[in-house]
This record gives sequence, structure tokens and C-alpha cells, in this order.
Amino acid sequence: MTDNKRSHEASTLRTFFDDQIQHLHDLVNSHILHEEPQIDEDQQIVDSFVDAANRKMRAVHGYAEKLREHVCELYHHVLRVAEQIPPPLGLTRDAFAANQIVNALFINSDDIDRLFQRNPEVESYLRTRDQYQMPIVYALLTACKSEKNTLGVGMLGDLLVRDVPQRTVNFHAHKIHIPSASSEELSTALRHYLFDRVVALIKQEMASRMTGQAFESGDRSYESRIRSLANPDVYLNTLIEYLEIPASLLSIEKSHYKLSKLGIKLENGDGQCANEFDIHEITWSDGTRNVVLQIAYSR
Repeated sequence: MTDNKRSHEASTLRTFFDDQIQHLHDLVNSHILHEEPQIDEDQQIVDSFVDAANRKMRAVHGYAEKLREHVCELYHHVLRVAEQIPPPLGLTRDAFAANQIVNALFINSDDIDRLFQRNPEVESYLRTRDQYQMPIVYALLTACKSEKNTLGVGMLGDLLVRDVPQRTVNFHAHKIHIPSASSEELSTALRHYLFDRVVALIKQEMASRMTGQAFESGDRSYESRIRSLANPDVYLNTLIEYLEIPASLLSIEKSHYKLSKLGIKLENGDGQCANEFDIHEITWSDGTRNVVLQIAYSR
């Protein structure tokens, strides 16, 4: 009886451990199946980044693993920025009269038509498409915003007063980017546009550093080159440090404005006829700032 009992207990334990091992095996396989698509996507992001930034980094052993975390975090940061830009806003002559942000951005409705009619990117996009199938063009609109202090005419109660300190706001250098056939197509193009622009600025910054380093050093010895950005290992490590804070490479800020029809900033209690709206402004790594809107232009 004792031997039979021990045999039964041993058989039960073997069955238990076999079940646990099979369960662990299933978990590992399930994890691998779920992880493989993510690994493939991350690799594509890294490869695209290296192709656009500097292909010489491929000479570094394990470059993809070293870059993966930083590049993927930058990519997902860009996606989060893109998600904060509001959905497409109708851009028409009627919108100029009815929509306060459109009225503030443009001097008159003719400026809207001219912006699209003279844009090479829009012309190229429409040239390959049937105009009757494209009654609406979706796109990204960027503009520069400038503010300055000035003296002007204002109201003090019922009195007209001169030399009143004022702050004027102007929008200029309007540009159209990534024309698209639908809001979904624009959403995808927007993510690519932001990421590509960030990478282009990173490449520009690294090239500037290399030029400055070569100019300052003047030492063309082998040892100097090994320590310089001309060495792919040094370049990669320097780049990783540059990528550590994605928000320093691209950020977005939402601001509320109340402007008179002449573009003068007004206080909340001011009863003048005004445009009141929110703007989203992107700051790039080179310090450039752009007001950004997704728009839908009716042709």
C-alpha cells in the first residue's frame, strides 16, 4: 500500500509539473506571438530613422538595439503631439465671416483662395487627380505668429484716449502642407510630416556640430578623428544624448486669444467686437514656432 501510495503521489506530482511546464510554454509562445509585430514595427522605425539621419551609424555594432528605445520614444512622442492638433477645420469664404480663428488668421477671404491657388504642393497633388473627385482638399496649415508692444488709440470708459499701451498680434507666412483626400489620410500624413521634420532638424544639428568640431580642432590626425563625430561610434553616442528629451525636439502649446478686429490683444472684460479662439503652436528644435491647424478647403 505504501509503495502504491508513493507511486500515485509521484505520478500526481509529475502530472502537475508537466501541466505547469506546458502552461509556461504556452505563455512564452503567446508572449512571442504578441511581441513579434511590435519588434518588427520598432525595427522599421529605427531603420527609417537611420536612413534619414545618417546611414553611417549602421557601421556601429548593435546600432539598432542602442537606438531602439530612444528613437521609438521620440516617435511615440511625435504621435502624442499630433493627437493634440484639433481635427480639420472648414476653410471657406463663409468660414472667414463665421469662424473667429479663420477671421483672425487672414486679412480677407481672397487670401484663403490665393493661398491654395499658388501652392506648388497643392498644384502637384491635384494635377494627378480628377478635380470632380476632390471637391474638398484636406491639408495642414502653418503660420507664424508675431507679437509686439505698441501705443495706440483705446477707450477709457466712454472716452477715446491716445497713446494707450497695446499688444498687437499678427499672423503671417501661411503655408499649406501635405494635401490629402480625406481626414484619415491627412491624419496619417501629419504624423509622417512631423516625424520627418524632426529627423531632418536632428540631421541638420548633427551636421552643424561636425562642421564646428572640424573647424575648431584643425587636428586631422587619426587619433583626433577617432574622438570626433566622424567616428560612427562617437556620432551614435552623441546622437543618443541629443534624443534623451523628445520634448526639446518637438513640443506643442495651446493658448487662448481674444483679439480685436485690428489684431490687438484684449482683456476678458473688454466689450469690443473681437475674435476669441484657441491656437496650437508647435516649437521645433531649432527654435522655430508655427501655429498649426488641420483644415478642409472646399474648392
